[in-house]
Amino acid sequence: MAARNRPPRSLPAWPARFAAFAALAAAACLNAADDTAGTEFEEASADDVMYVVSHNMSKDGIREARLEADSMLMWNDSTHSWVMRMTLRVYDERGGQRATITADRGRFDMATNELMAVGNAVLSIPGQDREIRTEVLNVSQDSDRVWSDVTVVMREAGCEIEGDRLESDISFNQVKLWGTRERDCPER
Repeated sequence: MAARNRPPRSLPAWPARFAAFAALAAAACLNAADDTAGTEFEEASADDVMYVVSHNMSKDGIREARLEADSMLMWNDSTHSWVMRMTLRVYDERGGQRATITADRGRFDMATNELMAVGNAVLSIPGQDREIRTEVLNVSQDSDRVWSDVTVVMREAGCEIEGDRLESDISFNQVKLWGTRERDCPER
């Protein structure tokens, strides 16, 4: 029996329209020059997506930090992942909480345990009346270092100080701010 020549099947119109809309939305979200922003396009292209994430980081069997996020996007060919709506809790040697960092998203390097918190990043230290707010905050637990190369606002004892960049240890014992300007400070 000879094969019949059939005309190609056409798909219903909505999948084609959806695919065109998704491609247009992805193109609008994608900015190849800016590697600090997670986008819905990345979620669509991630090799693996996990939801309601809790990841403990330890060294020599001692927990140093706990990363919590609404979702985590991972790629097979990369050591970094993106976490969305994230909280990083950093602990001292005795298990006490040293710091809390929250942000809209973060770029986590699984090989080095370094985190770049992006978007409304806030670092606070329990028991201290001090808080740092910035758009990009980097954390390296191995080197006990927190830094930002963009504008930061530090609130301390009711006073706000703005700076061009920041470097500190994670316990805020050695804080350095460059290009400082006082904002909203009560008279002393």
